[in-house]
Amino acid sequence: MNHIKKLSTQNAGSRSVLKKTLLASMLSTLLLPSYTMAAESEDADSIETITVSGIAESYRNAINEKRAAPTIVDALSSSDIGALPDLSVAETLERITGVTGDRFKGNASEISIRGLGPFLGFSTVNGRAISSGSGNRSVAFSQFPSELVNGVTVYKAQTADLLEGGVSGLIDLGTIRPLDYGKERLQAEIKLAYNPYQAKFDGDDGIGQRSSLSYTNTFETDNLGEVGFAIGYAGRRTSSPEESYNTSSTLRNCNSDYLLDGGSNCSFEGGADGNAAANGGEAIDGDYYFIPNSFYYRQMESKEKRDAAIFALQWQPNEDVDVNIDGQWSDRNYFEDRHDLYFDDGRRRIHDWETNDDHILTSYSGESRISSYGEYRVRDEEYKGLGANVEWQVNDNFKLIADAAYSGTERWQTRTYARFRSDRLFYQWQAGNGDDFATVSNVYTDNDDPTGSSIDWLSEIQDLSFFGANSEARSYRFDIKDSINSYKLDGIYTFDEGFFSSVKMGLASSSHKHLNYQEESQSFATPSENNDAVVAQLKSDCQVDWPQSDYGDDANSPVSTWAQFDTKCAHALILGDNQLDPSPKDPTSGDIDLVEDVTSVYAVGNFVTEVGDKFLTGNIGLRYVTTDVTSQGISTGYNVVTGNNGAIDLVSNGDVEYTTFKNSYSNLLPSLNLSLELSDDLILRGAVFAGISRPDMWYLGAGRDIGINNSDEDFTTVEDAIENQVTARGNPNLEAIESNNYDLNLSWYYESDTMLSAALYYKTFNAKFGTTSADEDIRIDGQTYTTTVQGIPEVQDEDSSIKGIELTAMHKFNSLPAPFDGLGISTTYNYADSDFETPEAGGSITQEARDMVEPGNLAGLSKHNFTNQVYWESDDISIRLSYKYRSEYLKPFGANLAQTNRFVDDTQSVDLSTSYKIHKNFKLKFQALNLTNESYVEQRVASESYNRIEYSGVKYYVGLQYRM
Repeated sequence: MNHIKKLSTQNAGSRSVLKKTLLASMLSTLLLPSYTMAAESEDADSIETITVSGIAESYRNAINEKRAAPTIVDALSSSDIGALPDLSVAETLERITGVTGDRFKGNASEISIRGLGPFLGFSTVNGRAISSGSGNRSVAFSQFPSELVNGVTVYKAQTADLLEGGVSGLIDLGTIRPLDYGKERLQAEIKLAYNPYQAKFDGDDGIGQRSSLSYTNTFETDNLGEVGFAIGYAGRRTSSPEESYNTSSTLRNCNSDYLLDGGSNCSFEGGADGNAAANGGEAIDGDYYFIPNSFYYRQMESKEKRDAAIFALQWQPNEDVDVNIDGQWSDRNYFEDRHDLYFDDGRRRIHDWETNDDHILTSYSGESRISSYGEYRVRDEEYKGLGANVEWQVNDNFKLIADAAYSGTERWQTRTYARFRSDRLFYQWQAGNGDDFATVSNVYTDNDDPTGSSIDWLSEIQDLSFFGANSEARSYRFDIKDSINSYKLDGIYTFDEGFFSSVKMGLASSSHKHLNYQEESQSFATPSENNDAVVAQLKSDCQVDWPQSDYGDDANSPVSTWAQFDTKCAHALILGDNQLDPSPKDPTSGDIDLVEDVTSVYAVGNFVTEVGDKFLTGNIGLRYVTTDVTSQGISTGYNVVTGNNGAIDLVSNGDVEYTTFKNSYSNLLPSLNLSLELSDDLILRGAVFAGISRPDMWYLGAGRDIGINNSDEDFTTVEDAIENQVTARGNPNLEAIESNNYDLNLSWYYESDTMLSAALYYKTFNAKFGTTSADEDIRIDGQTYTTTVQGIPEVQDEDSSIKGIELTAMHKFNSLPAPFDGLGISTTYNYADSDFETPEAGGSITQEARDMVEPGNLAGLSKHNFTNQVYWESDDISIRLSYKYRSEYLKPFGANLAQTNRFVDDTQSVDLSTSYKIHKNFKLKFQALNLTNESYVEQRVASESYNRIEYSGVKYYVGLQYRM
């Protein structure tokens, strides 16, 4: 049998004529006659007199930074605070070649570089590591408002003095240095945000707002030298409602047929329940299908409140000393009010199914309870960053640089949940596509007479009494605290002559503390005898009108409304006098409590020489890194009870056992960067270096789940009682993933606003995660026992590689006659291919079926990434139209290594940004995101197995900026 194919974008459904028209017009813009570039003036003096600002300035700065950098970099920056034209730092990053974002809730979020997933990258702010509010090391770039950031730099190749941690690259966010900026600036901006999906809600106009205020100034003192400072605030009150179709995270393969075997939940090859294979013979050779445990339609309102501030103080008491202190603060609070229509029993009594060639269901019949779910989710996340940097020019040849910093993030989340279910009914299901939700075409009571027993279920679900069979309330809570203290001391010696122009030596250390309390949940189900009374009171006290119009119109949803209730009211009603108070800080085996101490020493030598008549510059360096991990593990406490016959029982005593794991390892990271000036405007760069990426924090936990052997055999030793019953929650002995990296870049700097660049890169690494087993010491009843622990995460010894090509073109058509001289383009393309394989690992799919599924690639890898920015600027007007495309990619699923692979379908978006200077101090702005209302689509296992289809709509912004 052929392997099951991975997703095919050709099956995603056709797009609208509007989308095709917009994309075609953008491509035609790219094909502007090439003679315009050839006709550019070669007079360098006249080029330098061209005044640029806004978008053109950010691209000119990008060209200059790439040309001047000692290694291979790409950057976007502006001299002014808040002058970048993007609504978020993540969107700015997406304009850089090879950088892509995972578009979550319609906005770019986690960033990948060159097709390598977020955990293989590394991020800093002003050269310092950034804490994270999740269990991974990915940075939430939205906590740094674009209004308060001056620029971003992506290091594609590394030098030994850069912080280690990025196999794919290093992203550095830069904030302003007031004295370097050198002038007074007051800026204020207010943006009104309009979200059409939010405007669907009754009594809501869909209006939100973003605002920012910043002030920068410098002054000289008589005795203290020069002082500069900058302060800034940015806030927003916005919404991100969604309409989506989803399936549960668990996917199974089945081939039993209810009409043939009379079973309840479908199974594969008969199984322990006695269900028979539908087609007889070997099940793998017959007809089988993949099916989730449930599916549901979601109507959701989401609102966000974010406040952020920065400050910077720069002091130069004399020409030899430069002191910089900077800080960042961000607080984000958001809530989601989710209402779901569930078909809870997704595997029950499946029959009359049809599949495509990849065993993906296209239609079937089944039996399920239909439920109305409510969930009110609140999350708060606070970030604090503080850094101090001192540069001292000791003498003409020697400089000392000292740096100290703190970065800390705290996140907590609560979920309040209520569910009401109907009795079981039969239904007929038909698959949707990448644009449309799946359809339930019929709901009926008699399986032998689907037509005659059909009910008007779309009317029935409008009455809460329909969901009166049972109800349940749940409460959830988790807390995370992550912090990094870092210190650095560098010495730079400049030589007056010789091969080496300078040498830099340094020492860096950091302590990363991560405390992640496992989410705790508590639940209470309504006693069956109270169901009728609870539902009657629910209708009286908690029922609310359907809150919005036009639900599911863009997705051709089969349902547009269903009975809805206030979730917090229903939750309290179900509980009555009972209380739910989850406390995640109570110790459990899922908690992660660790400290990661890193110490690095390094040396970099910069050199300048000639090869023939060509200048060759570069650097050679070595970085030695030691990583020490201390992780505290928790397991359930047991007492050992011995019976009269000498057999023992393990009885939980309500306590916990603590075990501390320690691990230490080191990495030696050499680097070589070369830059050969082939001509005045043509530079060839090369880089060879070793890099590392550390595993995400959730893999380094040390918790152990201890089960009890439930066989009828009497055990006389603790070792026998726990044999094969201990499972790992992490592995503190995991070490960093090492990579060997080779980069080659050729850049043509035709003029100050024109650059063509091509790069080739090749990387080898081990990044395949799996599980193993090993003997460990486990404490039970105060004693230590050695047993085999199952499911220990490991990085498997399997070499993988990635190869790719990057292409960049930036050009401003200065020589065209006015007004066309304001026209410019920036086009980037990245191709990445890897032999890495992520096998299908769904724990509920049988091994026979998993073996038939084509493996995924590296998490986060898209083979094709393309961005195109077409802009036009005059003294008063700026217009930018951008198109972004990213081919499908595997999306990681946290630390669970037994989840089904999820693939995000091809994503594309068209965004518009405009501004008009109405006065020398005032500018009017308009921006629109996702103009073509692209859906976000996830598939699993193979083409047409849709796990999520989500619409969040277009977003519009209109603003007024004051700048003095």
